[in-house]
Amino acid sequence: MKTLTSLAVLPLMAAAASALTLDVNVGAASPSGYDSNAIVGVGIGTQLNNEFHLGLNLSSSKYVSTGAVDATARAASLDLTYELNGNGSIRPFIGAGVGNVWFSGASMNSKNAMTTNLFVGMSFRVSDTVDVILTERNAEVYDVQELAGGVKKSVNSWQSSAGLRFKF
Repeated sequence: MKTLTSLAVLPLMAAAASALTLDVNVGAASPSGYDSNAIVGVGIGTQLNNEFHLGLNLSSSKYVSTGAVDATARAASLDLTYELNGNGSIRPFIGAGVGNVWFSGASMNSKNAMTTNLFVGMSFRVSDTVDVILTERNAEVYDVQELAGGVKKSVNSWQSSAGLRFKF
């Protein structure tokens, strides 16, 4: 009986394993009040069903300004994506996420801040296991403080990226 139970669980494990995804992307970020720069990221997620994808996305960019700010921003966000019906190999999508940003660099007083984002994009199927993804994301980072005792502000950033999604 124990063997039968194990056999019944195998298809569920196989279905869960085939729903895992790994994303790798690069692009450009334009945080308000700072210089535009590159952004790189990686994500791991799961395809919940044909329409919804849930993923943990990690990214890194810079906050640099002529006012002597030079900090690295590393973000982690939990993103929910809704894939619209496309024409088979091309699927548009929309999504939203929430997470945290960690700052490093002596010129930034804030060490971390909350972030939210909204995004849209297109997914192009290359094969059963690989998609090319183009994404436009608007991220808001709250309560960023450059100087000790200085004003806290929100930083809005437009991010454009291209990437690959590997499906397992």
